[in-house]
Amino acid sequence: MPFPTTGPNTQLQAVNQILASVGQAPVNTLTTETTFVLEPLTTFTGSITGTTLTTEETDIPIGTYLTGTGITPNTAISTTGTALGTNPETYNYTVNISHTSTGNIPIQKSVVSYKVETQTNPDVAIAFNTLKEISREIQSEGWTFNKELNLEVTPDATTKKIAIPNNAIQYDLSQDYVANLGRNSVNRGGYLYDTIKHTDQWEDETLYIDVLWEWDYQYLPQPIQAYIVARASAVFSSRVIGDGQQFQMLSQKEAYTKAMALEYECNQGDYTYFGSPQSGNYYRSYKPYNALYR
Repeated sequence: MPFPTTGPNTQLQAVNQILASVGQAPVNTLTTETTFVLEPLTTFTGSITGTTLTTEETDIPIGTYLTGTGITPNTAISTTGTALGTNPETYNYTVNISHTSTGNIPIQKSVVSYKVETQTNPDVAIAFNTLKEISREIQSEGWTFNKELNLEVTPDATTKKIAIPNNAIQYDLSQDYVANLGRNSVNRGGYLYDTIKHTDQWEDETLYIDVLWEWDYQYLPQPIQAYIVARASAVFSSRVIGDGQQFQMLSQKEAYTKAMALEYECNQGDYTYFGSPQSGNYYRSYKPYNALYR
């Protein structure tokens, strides 16, 4: 059975390759059911007509979820409040779901604590989760395509903190700058923390960071994608099928794609045992044909 046409190098194509490696049929979608687990905050009084929330409550952040009698699930604040200038002062907010709640009712503010994604097909769910797991593992090894050195970062003007992006696998002070010597940075609670000075507040105007990024599958180089799919296929086989011979065959494919990925990395990174500056490798080895040409 041919794979559905989904464009090159998508997660759906990768999952179908994993399924095909163990003899299962491809799927047409990776759509999952998402359930939001909400954390209640405070309660206020207001009314919703259409997509307009009217209340005396000030400063309800965008993205805040609302719950209460007659309020449709997953209703959330879409825009900041607009003051109406009445007495008492009231505000209008726009919500993302149109409905009507009669009169002023108690409304509870909540934020998303975490999300639960459920895939209706268990084998597809295992294949998809395995793909994401292996992708992160392989990218954590550090490659030319996801490593960025001496990235300029500015602390928050008010808190002096540096928030670490969600897709940063490693976020560390660059040792190429004298100001960073004698410091040791770690990720603590999503912020860059200095374990030497015991603080997450930075007085520097600019810091230089070495970052290891995690990119979505579709943005990875093709040799890395092939390596991820091959390893994910072997892991998926061991988890779902349990056939030792099939696992051995898939492991051989994994070893081959790993060799191709390392070959790509060596060519892309211009590595040499002499070492080289970060801006590139300026060493050029002796080439006999140049002497013969002369």
